[in-house]
Amino acid sequence: MWWLNAGVAPVYRQYELALELRSAGASAVIKLPVDIRKWLPGDAVFDGTVYIPESLSPGSYRLRVALLDPRTGQPAIKLATEGLQPDGWYDFGGIAVQ
Repeated sequence: MWWLNAGVAPVYRQYELALELRSAGASAVIKLPVDIRKWLPGDAVFDGTVYIPESLSPGSYRLRVALLDPRTGQPAIKLATEGLQPDGWYDFGGIAVQ
């Protein structure tokens, strides 16, 4: 996953980078092991394995992304990208789980 911090400073709080897979009948939040405070202005890459929870059945899901507040578990940062949903998550399109 390739990110761009187009600002002039790093993020100072330890927000959690999370993916959500959501369908009409199921959803799962997957928190990724990354310290976004190390993302200085410029490019940042998360190059790791994303494990899909066994609780998700094969099928079509919406892939959503958010930076979560670790205290509340809710989206906390607005990103400079399209796809912002009313609940604060960003919809990045469809994905198939097999």
